[in-house]
Formats: sequence, C-alpha cells, structure tokens
Amino acid sequence: LSMASAKQTHIYAEDMTDEMCNSAITISQEAFQKTVNKGKVYATIAAHIRAGFDKSFGRGWNCVVGRSFGAFVTHEIKTYMYFTVVPGVYILLWKA
Repeated sequence: LSMASAKQTHIYAEDMTDEMCNSAITISQEAFQKTVNKGKVYATIAAHIRAGFDKSFGRGWNCVVGRSFGAFVTHEIKTYMYFTVVPGVYILLWKA
C-alpha cells in the first residue's frame, strides 16, 4: 500500500484472514480507480469487489458500497469485513 492509500484505508470490523483482508483492500482500491461514466457508480464498484472475491475465494460473496446504509447480515465464519478505502464511502463485504 502506498502511504496515501494506507492513510485512507480504515477497517471498522473484520472477521477474515490477513490474506482476505489484504485482498479486500487491494480489490476495492482497484474498483475505485475504474472510471464509471454511467449507471449506479457504487453498485458497479460493489459488483467489481464481489466478482474479485468470488474468483479468489469461491462463490457466494455479497458486497454493499455507499455513503450511508444500515445492515444486518449473517455470514460464514472468517468471511466478514466492514471498511473504507475512500473517505466517506464504506464497504461491507461478507459471504453468506
């Protein structure tokens, strides 16, 4: 992680391996770098993160990206993370 991106990254809650946490941060940073010109920006970013995790860690992942949302989810052990890589935008990633 570069110093700039490391400062913006904050994990609020997690139940994941270090490998998964690092992947979540990397994939999320890549998703926010993509140019999204039309449609729902946060939904597109969430789809990118989910696809990355489905590919790397098996199918069944869910992802929510946004500025303000509430959530109550049931997740498999070691498959939950709530974090940010861009100030003011939050990511909830879990496997059900």
